[in-house]
Amino acid sequence: MQIRPCLDIYAVRISIAVCEPVYEVNVGHIARLMMNFGLEELLLIEPKVDLARARIFAAHAASIVDRARIVHFEDILRMGFDIIVGSTSTPSSDRSNIIRDAVDASMLAGIVRGKDKVCLLLGRESTGLTNEELARCDVVVSINTPTDYKALNISHALAIILYEIFRDSSMHRVEYASREEIDLLIKYAVDLAKVANTREYRIPMIETAIRRIMGRSTATSKEVMLIVSLLRSAILAIKRAESRSLSQNA
Repeated sequence: MQIRPCLDIYAVRISIAVCEPVYEVNVGHIARLMMNFGLEELLLIEPKVDLARARIFAAHAASIVDRARIVHFEDILRMGFDIIVGSTSTPSSDRSNIIRDAVDASMLAGIVRGKDKVCLLLGRESTGLTNEELARCDVVVSINTPTDYKALNISHALAIILYEIFRDSSMHRVEYASREEIDLLIKYAVDLAKVANTREYRIPMIETAIRRIMGRSTATSKEVMLIVSLLRSAILAIKRAESRSLSQNA
C-alpha cells in the first residue's frame, strides 16, 4: 500500500536518486523514508547492492525497492527534472570553488517551492559525488553539524533534507520559472558573455554561477523572461554597435 502525504505540499514530485549504493541497509532505509514522506520514485545509479536483501531493510516499503529504476548518471540529466539537488558533506568556503558552493538544508523548502519535478541526488556512501557530478546539479545542499566531522549516513542525511522540505505546508502556489525558461536565461547570458568578449575560460564559470543562483532562487516566470528580454536587447545593441563601427571604418 502506497502512503500518500498527509499534506499537499505544493504538488511537488520529488524523486530520490542514489549514486552507486553498496549497502543494502541504506537502500532499504531510504525506501522507508520515501514512504514516510509519500514519495514514489527511487532511482539507483549503477547500484552495487542485492535488491532482494535491500527489501528486508525496507520493511513495509519493500514495494518502493521493487519499483526502483536502475539508471546511469547521464539518464538523470535527461529525465526533465525542473531542478536537480546534489548533496555533499564537504562544501567549500573558497570563493573560487563555485562547484561546491552549498546551501543549508533549511533553505531547500523555499528553493523547491513551485517546482513540479525535483530530483534529490545522494552521493556514494564512501566518497560522495564527484566535482564533475556536482557541476551538473542546479543546487548543492549540505547539512551543517557542530563538529568537524560532517559526513552523515546517506539515509540520515535524506531524513533531514526531507524534513526540512516538508515541515512548512503554508506555501502558496505561484507561477515559478520553468526549466525551459531558466535554460533560456542561461543561454542568453552565455551568448552575451561571448559577444562581450569575455575570456573563454570564464564562460563555463559564469554559466555555473547563473545556474546556481537560479537554482537557489524562487524566481517567477515573469521575472526570468523579463531578464531574458534584457539580455537579448543587450546582445542586439552590442551587435548593432559593432556593425556601425565596421561600416564607419570601411
